Amino acid sequence: MPPIKRSGAALALMLVLAAVLSAGCSGSGDGRSAATYAIPAEKVRESEAATTGRTGRSADMEFTVIGFRERMTEVMGTHAAMGAHGAFARVRLLAVNTGRDIQVFDTWKQRLVTTDGRSYGPDVNATMIKRQPERLSVGASMRCEFDLWFDVPRGSKAKAVRLQGSPPVGAVSDPAPAEIPLP
Repeated sequence: MPPIKRSGAALALMLVLAAVLSAGCSGSGDGRSAATYAIPAEKVRESEAATTGRTGRSADMEFTVIGFRERMTEVMGTHAAMGAHGAFARVRLLAVNTGRDIQVFDTWKQRLVTTDGRSYGPDVNATMIKRQPERLSVGASMRCEFDLWFDVPRGSKAKAVRLQGSPPVGAVSDPAPAEIPLP
């Protein structure tokens, strides 16, 4: 059989038809982008800096720093108050489990990195006084918001927060941490 000769117009029509048909095979076909949740805005707390674009990931946990404050001399809760040995720094954190299994957020594995390169673990007393979680099970597709409290030497300046997710199913070691710069 001899090859079929096609004109330029017929070829263009076939390409347009193929594009239209293949577009109908993907998505919902309604041409709209995915819907998003309308989450109410939250007021920034006194003397706290609201942050944007400060996100990192460790395994299936995605972390976003949404607020930060440092150089606090005391912490006060509903049942106790305490002065800092140095100065308190508070990191407001949004954690999202992007995986399909429960992830455990362990407060005690997190670190605040100062400009001199030293790192500090969360302060147990400030964490307890402010009633923040020690360990938190974060379900699949779940998001949660809370504070991490650190007591660092007076005069230190925070450079970053180093956040550790939990190992995904089947992993034999901890995942690499996410290091997120602070303002």
